[in-house]
Amino acid sequence: MYTCIIVDDLKEAVDLIKDHVLKIPQLSILLSTTDAIAALAFLCDNKPDIIFLDIEMPYLTGIEFVENLKAKWGNNMPKVVFTTGHPDYAISGYEHGVFDYILKPITFARLKKCTDRIIDELDKRNNTDKDFFFAEDEGKKIKINFDDIVFVKAEGNYVGLVSNEYRITIYKSMNTMQVQLPCDKFIRVHKSFIVSIAKMQAVNGNDIMLKFNNEIISIPIGLTYKENVLRQLGIS
Repeated sequence: MYTCIIVDDLKEAVDLIKDHVLKIPQLSILLSTTDAIAALAFLCDNKPDIIFLDIEMPYLTGIEFVENLKAKWGNNMPKVVFTTGHPDYAISGYEHGVFDYILKPITFARLKKCTDRIIDELDKRNNTDKDFFFAEDEGKKIKINFDDIVFVKAEGNYVGLVSNEYRITIYKSMNTMQVQLPCDKFIRVHKSFIVSIAKMQAVNGNDIMLKFNNEIISIPIGLTYKENVLRQLGIS
């Protein structure tokens, strides 16, 4: 069972989403409200898995709401789904790390399509209690220990898994790897790089310094990732 909250300044919009969510057995509602300020206060002590969030609200816009979430949780914030009647906000939403963008009026089919994707990702993440996974390399299934990985690098439609002992290239996207790797051990610092937090030695300007094969190497921090990287690492 995954939890969610619903925030929209229009009661009828809240009621519609609530009615849809109640039809999905894997979801439960912690809070449904027309008051964005109250919702933000609720999140001081509660962390749902999903937030359905209107963009145009009085006192606190959806974008400002998400900025508050990033300040609190960084890359580990809940899955945010923007709900709005204005398609021109889509690009802005995705730039802020929003998972999905649903246009009003919201149908059950569209909302379920979105939540199915979220539930699939959350299931995969919650099933990573193991400290390893298997990757296919030239027809062989290779056991990859999370603790061995130094960094992951995007290589077109593939990713390279780099450790001190091996380098394996597998057919997966960076987004898929980001979901598969435990978020308490890895952090995405660039559109092309995910690094092991344990292997970090320092942050030097716009670079992460990693220990690799008894040497220190640098991995760039993307400008759009830097603020979240510093927050997640607790660097002011």
